[in-house]
Amino acid sequence: MQNRFARRALIASVAAFLISLMTPSRAGAQVTVTLPDTGQTTTLSAIVTEQARVTFPAAVSFAVAEVTSATSANAASVTISNIVLATATKQVKISLQADSANFTPPVAGAASWSAGDVSWAAGSWTNATGASGTLSASAYNAVATCAADAPACSTTGLVLTLGAKPAVQRSGTHTLIVRWKVEAIGS
Repeated sequence: MQNRFARRALIASVAAFLISLMTPSRAGAQVTVTLPDTGQTTTLSAIVTEQARVTFPAAVSFAVAEVTSATSANAASVTISNIVLATATKQVKISLQADSANFTPPVAGAASWSAGDVSWAAGSWTNATGASGTLSASAYNAVATCAADAPACSTTGLVLTLGAKPAVQRSGTHTLIVRWKVEAIGS
């Protein structure tokens, strides 16, 4: 009987010890030091991902006065700032793609522009090289590439142009959503 109690006491002690090992402690390492002490250290780590702050136009409007002529929108501003990249040789590339192949006309089934009817010129950029391009629904096309190791790049002169489309016969708002892509390129 005494053997059974001793065995239970031993099992309880082992269980208590195991539970104490599984309980998280507040300190990572414990050491007794003589005061004052400045020998203990902790490493702090700030994990920074590649990032940038972006400002794109919320909307661009083409005031089409004549469907048989190309129409340019007002110049738009694009700003990429607070650029943080993994190396000094990497660059930020800005591209555009249409969400669909065609503008949605104001009247269902009416003729409208295709994504490919929208183009842009390289334009003048600060800390970037602009690229001329045409909008596509199947691929992102470059608008600009920021200079390597630049903390920011921008333009106030991105001009999108809507091509002539004599087949358009319905007035109203024709709409198309475009998607910006901002990516780090290079190594």
